[in-house]
Amino acid sequence: MPHKSSLSLGIGLLPLLVLLALTAGTAASTISSTQRKAQTIRWVDCHDKVPDPVASALNATGGIFTGNIPANLFCGEMDVPMDYTKPFDAVKNNITIGFAMNRPAKRASGLILHHAGGPGENAAAQAWANAFNISSLAPLAAGLDDFDFLAVNCRGLQFSNPLNLSSGVFFNNVSFAFPSTQAEFDQYQAAMKNFIDAAIRDTTPPGIMQHLGAVEIIQDWDLMRAALGYDKVSFAGVSYGTFVGMAYAARYPERVDKFVLDAAFPHGLDLKSLVKFQVGAANRLIQRSDAFCLTDPSCPFHGQGNGSVIKAWETVLARATQSPFPASGCGPGTGCNSPVTPTDLRQAVAFWLRSNSDFPLFNNALNASLHGDPTLLAYQPQFDIRETVVTPLLCSDLRASNLLLDSPVVLPTNLDSLSAIDDDVKTFTGWQNLSPSNDTDPLQIVYSQDWQLMLQCSVWPYSAPKSVTLPTKLKLMWMTSDFDLNLATELTTFAWQQAPESTLVIRHGDDHTSLPIPPGPAALAGDIARNFLRTGVMPGLRSDAQLTILGPGSTRGSIPGAYDVPTGAVAGDVSSVEDIE
Repeated sequence: MPHKSSLSLGIGLLPLLVLLALTAGTAASTISSTQRKAQTIRWVDCHDKVPDPVASALNATGGIFTGNIPANLFCGEMDVPMDYTKPFDAVKNNITIGFAMNRPAKRASGLILHHAGGPGENAAAQAWANAFNISSLAPLAAGLDDFDFLAVNCRGLQFSNPLNLSSGVFFNNVSFAFPSTQAEFDQYQAAMKNFIDAAIRDTTPPGIMQHLGAVEIIQDWDLMRAALGYDKVSFAGVSYGTFVGMAYAARYPERVDKFVLDAAFPHGLDLKSLVKFQVGAANRLIQRSDAFCLTDPSCPFHGQGNGSVIKAWETVLARATQSPFPASGCGPGTGCNSPVTPTDLRQAVAFWLRSNSDFPLFNNALNASLHGDPTLLAYQPQFDIRETVVTPLLCSDLRASNLLLDSPVVLPTNLDSLSAIDDDVKTFTGWQNLSPSNDTDPLQIVYSQDWQLMLQCSVWPYSAPKSVTLPTKLKLMWMTSDFDLNLATELTTFAWQQAPESTLVIRHGDDHTSLPIPPGPAALAGDIARNFLRTGVMPGLRSDAQLTILGPGSTRGSIPGAYDVPTGAVAGDVSSVEDIE
């Protein structure tokens, strides 16, 4: 079990740890694997630990940064058991977890742990962005400089036993985003099985693919918390990070300080509801694109009244259904497929409207399609998630190893059941049955990225128990936006309902997550969350055009209509083709 480091002072006191950092940077690599011990942090030189997402911004050629490392940036690693059901062994049961950390020069006000979501996002990049003030990432932790900010790369990612994945190999003959026939279903499953089998074969140490999930990650985190000398930890998690953060809170409730869970992926929601809510969100986003057009003079449908974008979508979809039509900019060697099918169009809705919805680009793409060129809506296989680290990381949480039932590290029963892919979903008929009915999908979106992920996990070779909720009486802060496509707002509501002492912050706007939104009219929700992380004071109740804040015992009302919430910068809208005010 975790124990406090002998350096622990119960708070984030720097001097001795800084001394270790100064002396360990060159020595860490000389420690043999047989001498390494679990639960001990090795501080390492940051110059060759540059996270991939910030390497270009820092001109770090080959992942090496040659400039001066800011005084508040630290890099480290820790050896942990690969398999927590067995004792740590420096040779036979050991992997290394890497992290980056911001530390103040004075005594820290506490420890904040960050999970960047995904699964598969590089958390260490956030600490680097904070230290170098990289504007595209730095807003998330603005004003938290007095805290130790710990950004751990989860298992399977850079610095943390990265997986050896073979991309661009097994799906070369799979020209569709998701199957519409039994033959396509079989072809997709076979390609995914080959991808997973290759990852299992090529990644070391042997067996690591069975130990990538939240069950293991939260134990890694708790070892780090103890080694840093903290009794409690706060948490700033976005997107899929909320799933892991909630698992930590359920396993270690006595360690929880201030938790912000932004755009939740909840435990215990059935798969059909997961797909239904995301398809419903996609319908709302097309309506939001229509609402945006009403106030955007550059929109090709501006002045045509309410519903013009929706009509354009229905017309383009009907044309492709009748006969797939060619895209002038696509074909062999272009990176996009031609002709464009209904499946391609449905996948394009998710592609352009997820994360930071680009309404102007989507509206322009629809207009071009109406005039015979659907290039912007064509399927681009290189941007698909099917041959990425997302699959093994997510599928590891859509199961929980039955070995945990006999683990010497005793976990609550409800954490041994994170989620499961039911046997019937592994068939074409069962998978199709996850698709929502027409009454919940009036615009015939059909496609859901979650639906695609269920398909990918249908060939995951490890078993899975039944999914359960994780109710808690902890005082947590949940956050959502009304028009989030990645994780529909219903998901956060579902998670919040399992936590009756918690607060729900609803941002009336678009985009996925609120903490990372840069300073401006849409940043209020993130500012409120950061204030909670600083002070521990929950915000008061509120209901206006920007936010609704619901306290313990409250009930959330209906999601606002797509035309009832303002669009533009106040809603978090951004675009690659025009400036938005």
